[in-house]
Amino acid sequence: MRFIFLRHGKTHFNEINLTQGWCDSPLSKVGIRQVESISKQLEQYQIDKAYTSPLGRTVQTANIILSKKGIEPIYEERFKEVDFGILEGISTELVRKLNIESPNWLENLDMDYRPYEGEDIHDVISKHHEALQEIIEDCNDNETVLIVGHGCSLYGFLKSLFFKEQFLEFPNNATAIIVDYSNGNFKLEQILNPII
Repeated sequence: MRFIFLRHGKTHFNEINLTQGWCDSPLSKVGIRQVESISKQLEQYQIDKAYTSPLGRTVQTANIILSKKGIEPIYEERFKEVDFGILEGISTELVRKLNIESPNWLENLDMDYRPYEGEDIHDVISKHHEALQEIIEDCNDNETVLIVGHGCSLYGFLKSLFFKEQFLEFPNNATAIIVDYSNGNFKLEQILNPII
């Protein structure tokens, strides 16, 4: 089984540096070009099933990728981004000044927005694991599955899944991380970045 984990394209909020978890903004013109670029790179893969967070930016991304594949994405609530609570939609610079995330959260995954009516990233990662396990049980070994998600949650999930001892960069917008799954093991095949 093969998984293609894909972060959504750049959004208007990404471009103006606003915190974006459960709040949403559409893909920007750059974001659309990013997704079109990665879509061309993914043409070599037969996508048998597709799952996406139900947030607009991921649905828009999935629809661009799947436009020539003849399948519809399945909306999966558990693939949503971390809920940043009352800090949604405000400047990312201001959020950084609050020191909610540890300075090296990319290594230790220390990100807890519960005091701000949001979520802890570990709870979000657990939801991703639950959803992925159900997908594995529902798919055949020879299928390729697209999963469209978000930056923080997708990074944390992949890091917890199989990159514990490996260096993994935070995915850029519209980055595709292609992973082989066999006999209970995940193996990185390739990372594709949009070319615009």
